[in-house]
Amino acid sequence: MIKLIATDLDATFLRADKTFNEDLLSTVLTKLKTFDGYFVVATGNHVQRVATYFANFSGQYQLIANNGAEVVLDGIIQNVKSLPEHSLSVILSLVEQLKTAPQMGLVYTAADRSFMLASQAPEDPAIVKKANDFFENLIVVDRIEQIDVPVLKATVVVQPEETPEFMQAVRLMLPHQVHVTTSGYGAIDIVNIDVNKANALQYLANKLSIEPDEIMAFGDGLNDMEMLDFVGHPYAMPNSDPALFDHDFNVAVSDNEHDGVLNTILEVLNTQKE
Repeated sequence: MIKLIATDLDATFLRADKTFNEDLLSTVLTKLKTFDGYFVVATGNHVQRVATYFANFSGQYQLIANNGAEVVLDGIIQNVKSLPEHSLSVILSLVEQLKTAPQMGLVYTAADRSFMLASQAPEDPAIVKKANDFFENLIVVDRIEQIDVPVLKATVVVQPEETPEFMQAVRLMLPHQVHVTTSGYGAIDIVNIDVNKANALQYLANKLSIEPDEIMAFGDGLNDMEMLDFVGHPYAMPNSDPALFDHDFNVAVSDNEHDGVLNTILEVLNTQKE
C-alpha cells in the first residue's frame, strides 16, 4: 500500500507558469487521508518559496527543501546539512574559471536568506530581477567572509555545454565533501556530500515509520535520480531528462502541463483498497 507520495516541483508538478490544479490536489489529499498517507514536496527550492506556491494548503504537506539540505516535518525544520565553510571559496574560484559568465551569478543559499558576490552580480536588470524573484532575501556582498550563516546550497547556471566539465571539476576539487547535481538546462546545485532527495526522504520515512516500497515519487531531472531509485514506485515525467528513461522507472500519464503527477496519483490510488 502506498503511504507516502513525494514529488519534485519544477517541470514535474508545476506548470511552466508555476501554477497547478488546486482542485485536483484537494482531491488527492482527501484520498490520501483515507490511507493515513502523506504528501511530500521534494524540491531544490527554499522553504519560503514553496510556501507561496502552496499558500492554500498550509499544513497539508511535508517538505524536502534545497534538494534535501532541509526537511520540514509538521512545520518544524530539521535534518539541516550545510556546505563545508572552506568549500565556498573553492566553488567561487571554479566559477571564475568558466569561459562564459553564469547567467544569474553564483548564489549561496542559507536558511532564510541568499548571498551573491558583487563580482558575480549580473548587469542586466531583467536577470537581476529574476535572481531576486527566485532567491529569498538576496544580499550582495563583497567578500565570502561577509557570509555569517551556514550555507545550505551553492547554485550557478552555466552554459549547457560547460555543465559536465564544471560539475566534474567541483567533484575533483572537493572530493567526499560535496554532492553536485543538476536539474537540467545548465542549472547546477552544490550541497553537502550527504545531501540528496533520497537521503532526506529516507530520514522522513524513518520518522513516519514508512518503508521504501510504500512510497511513490515523481521527478524529471538528474537531481531526482537518487529519490526515484530509492522508492518502490518511481515515476519519471514524459518531459524528463532522457537519462531517466535509461532506468526502469514508470512514466506518468502526462507531462507537467497536463496535471501528470496528480492524474497518475489518482489512477493508482483509485485501485488501492483501504
